[in-house]
Amino acid sequence: MKKSIFILFLLLSSVSFAQINELGVFLGGSNYMGDVGRTNYIYPNSPAFGGIYKWNMHPHYSIRATYTYSKISGDDNDSDNSLRKYRGISFTNSVHELVAGIEYHFFKYNLSKVGYTQTPYIFIEAGVVNYGTFAQEITPNGLVDQNKRTFNFAMPFGIGYKMKLAQNVGIGIETSFRYTFKDDIDGYPRVINGSAVPTDYSNHNDWYVFTGITLVYAFGREGCYTGKFF
Repeated sequence: MKKSIFILFLLLSSVSFAQINELGVFLGGSNYMGDVGRTNYIYPNSPAFGGIYKWNMHPHYSIRATYTYSKISGDDNDSDNSLRKYRGISFTNSVHELVAGIEYHFFKYNLSKVGYTQTPYIFIEAGVVNYGTFAQEITPNGLVDQNKRTFNFAMPFGIGYKMKLAQNVGIGIETSFRYTFKDDIDGYPRVINGSAVPTDYSNHNDWYVFTGITLVYAFGREGCYTGKFF
């Protein structure tokens, strides 16, 4: 029994000594896919920025957490769809997103080990997003705007490539997609060609995408990690 406990202690010690942390920033752009404007999957047209933290628990896996802020916008005049151009709706929104998840490295990755300093990767996260909504209520005095902010579930998934830039500094490029599970991030149009329209004009849930670079600084000690347990 004591021998088993000792072996388990060595295992956990080796794992903990091998931990490396990464802290940095995300800089890039966002684009929206929904009922208004363009329908491109990747077409950054609004700035996006935020912070990122990664715990490299294994050369093939990282736990990550990100906060991202961006404006989200759409304009029918930018669309290739003639019906949307005729409709002429536009909107602007802002999103605050806080998520965490897991990242898988196709090659072993560790900024402080020779030969482990670049890899493509995929990731999936889950968390919350806060954004503005717009609706109109019909009252005896006419249409009244109802503006508020709301929370929604977010589940980003994406792909990227990262590499060592300098000692303890890494750089990457990534794209991630979000399905909003609702159809209110683009709001409701106030007016189409001078006439008020119903609030149920759209019937598809919205998507938005973040594309950009990550710049991180790695810290933490590796101790006597040799890869024995991985």
